[in-house]
Amino acid sequence: MIIYHDLGVRREGVRREREKEMKILFCNNNLAGMMLFRKEVMVHFLKAGFDVVVVTPDKTSNLCADDLPEGIRLRCVAMDRTSTNPVRDIMYVIRLARVFRQERPDYIFNYTIKPNIYGSIVAKMLGIPCTCMMAGLGYAFTNNGLPSRIARVMYRTGIGCAQHLLLLNAPNVETVRSLSLCDDKKIEFLEGGEGVDLNYYTFNDNQSEGTTFLFIARLIEEKGYREFTRAARMVKKRYPEARFQVIGEYDLGYPRAVTEEQVVNDVSEGVVEYLGTTNDMRQYYRQPGYVICIPSYYSEGLNRSLMEGCSAGKPIITTDHPGCREMVVDGVNGYMVPPKDSKALAEAMMRYLGLSPEARQSMSMKSRELAERRFDVNHVIEVYDRIVREAMSE
Repeated sequence: MIIYHDLGVRREGVRREREKEMKILFCNNNLAGMMLFRKEVMVHFLKAGFDVVVVTPDKTSNLCADDLPEGIRLRCVAMDRTSTNPVRDIMYVIRLARVFRQERPDYIFNYTIKPNIYGSIVAKMLGIPCTCMMAGLGYAFTNNGLPSRIARVMYRTGIGCAQHLLLLNAPNVETVRSLSLCDDKKIEFLEGGEGVDLNYYTFNDNQSEGTTFLFIARLIEEKGYREFTRAARMVKKRYPEARFQVIGEYDLGYPRAVTEEQVVNDVSEGVVEYLGTTNDMRQYYRQPGYVICIPSYYSEGLNRSLMEGCSAGKPIITTDHPGCREMVVDGVNGYMVPPKDSKALAEAMMRYLGLSPEARQSMSMKSRELAERRFDVNHVIEVYDRIVREAMSE
């Protein structure tokens, strides 16, 4: 059982029901994403004595339900992530409200579009304090069609029902302010993104005679897959021994998805090796000679794979784009190139290939130093703790 003074909060004259644990609910559209980005936060609250519940759509529940830390409960709520059908969304709201009423958590953290909007509205109706996170601004904020404009209006409504809005990079903060999506007082800027566990993603010696450029991302155009393969073709003309590998899942429901046919063609031509997906990137981070190369121009929060790469001591090649540029100091731990510029990307790769072993090792060590300075997940946990403490004191 957790009591108020364990969190540094005292509420005179108020007692909770005897033997009742305080409960936090995490609501997302994908269980695998929750496990990847917020596992350390959930485990922290579990160890602090909270009852921790995760709510995700049922179609994703089998992806990693068995990997949930012992003590964390899973509730599945059917939801179509990409549908704009209002009837389906209404049914999702009804199901979500049923779960929220049954669980009656003390606090809710919502992530991704539909939980942010509908989860926050339902929480407000039930009198439950909540926080939204916009990891990246996504398709609704990078396009100006009617569906995107409607989505922004709905986002403003959802965020208006929340106590806080977590944002992961400075340009996103400015965009939210310029669109007047919420009161400035609600914004919580996580300068190191959602952070990584530096004890889990440890430094590994990267010295090797060979070099492999590794692209890690969802297979959509904005993540830079096409720029990566075009650059690979250029580099192979001069450095045929260089290797190019791709790890990532297809997202064929996305408006600008990379097709399986395109990847198969690139593999058959010998341009890249497609390694599929994995639940544990450390098997690659431990291998020497890797450079993490993600030429994204997607509306990122802070790119998780780049942070992990830094923590593991891998040099970084990425774009001068919000959510990516934060992970590289140009010429120090890697290189930064303009978005959508395959030629500049290829030149950066060849610059790295022309470095001495000592210069490559220096980049590796500088990446780890940057991770230790900026991307420690414990800094993020401190923010979550403060948000919950404040809510419990009111």
